[in-house]
Amino acid sequence: MADLVLEGLRKTFDGGVTAVHDVSLQVNDGEFMVLVGPSGCGKSTTLRMIAGLESISDGLLRIGGRDVTHVPPAERGVAMVFQSYALYPHMTVAENMGFSLKIAGLDKAAVAARVQAAAQTLQIESLLDRKPRELSGGQRQRVAIGRAIVREPGVFLFDEPLSNLDAALRTQMRLELSRLHERLKVTIVYVTHDQVEAMTLGQRIAIFNAGRIEQIGSPMQLYERPANQFVAGFLGSPRMNFLPARVSAEADGVALSIEAGGAVALSRAWQPAFAEVRCVGIRPEHLGLSVDAVEGGVPAEVQLVEQLGDTTIVHAACRSGGTLVAVKAAPDAVRGLVPGQLVHLVLDPTRAMLFSASGVAVWG
Repeated sequence: MADLVLEGLRKTFDGGVTAVHDVSLQVNDGEFMVLVGPSGCGKSTTLRMIAGLESISDGLLRIGGRDVTHVPPAERGVAMVFQSYALYPHMTVAENMGFSLKIAGLDKAAVAARVQAAAQTLQIESLLDRKPRELSGGQRQRVAIGRAIVREPGVFLFDEPLSNLDAALRTQMRLELSRLHERLKVTIVYVTHDQVEAMTLGQRIAIFNAGRIEQIGSPMQLYERPANQFVAGFLGSPRMNFLPARVSAEADGVALSIEAGGAVALSRAWQPAFAEVRCVGIRPEHLGLSVDAVEGGVPAEVQLVEQLGDTTIVHAACRSGGTLVAVKAAPDAVRGLVPGQLVHLVLDPTRAMLFSASGVAVWG
């Protein structure tokens, strides 16, 4: 195993396009770090620079304390699992897993021992004599992971390895990857655009946006204390609701006035940063809904009711301004609601998140 340090990593392609801007990140020995963000944000390019598949335009990369910024990929002590399984169709599972070791000059006995150990870890011993065409998608991905395990690298790199699998299999593979990390105690850097994968797999998450890291932290730290509006809106499904609002000082505390109508008292002491607040964020599970008029409630019109079994998502448009919001509620609490119906939205003041005009979170 090994730790991983990125210091001011930058990638500029021919033509002057910069895909990654001064990214700094430390991944601890044995940690499961997830890089997540929308398409084109630079997360995969960063992973490819770590692997040595993309040159580093500027900055420093250390693996296990060793400067590998310009070291060839094969000498970095990393192994990568790609989105595409990329298995040799004419080879058996065992041959696919042991091919890199064979090329490296290991004797047959050593190769067989490592392949057998990896197969046992992944519970695919019964598949060793099969060809890739005889395997399911999940089994092929296990073989691809096994091919990385046999190399015994210091760092494992995963580039969206589950995106080709169906929803049920992705859930199963997330569980298996978590168990694998727990058993092997290895350092993993995992790239995904799927926030569910990020939240369930990562011990820490680095959220990318436009080639930069917006925030790094544990899943719940990012969910409960986002640094800015981008992070707050990226994590969570449905996404956080954002309503234009202002905060003012009152004799008995702080008042939040929502432009779409409604107001609520915040149990927070006034601070100068509140003068910069232009928006309030509230997650769907922290937004109440009433068919009757409520003091401080925001009038809205139901647009769509999604019944998901254990929960119901109500989408509504604020009567003033038309801002769309989502409310997550227990099915019984919103039973009978229909599109076009007038409701009132009620914010939980203890869960309200405040943002400045520049999108920075203001915490009180």
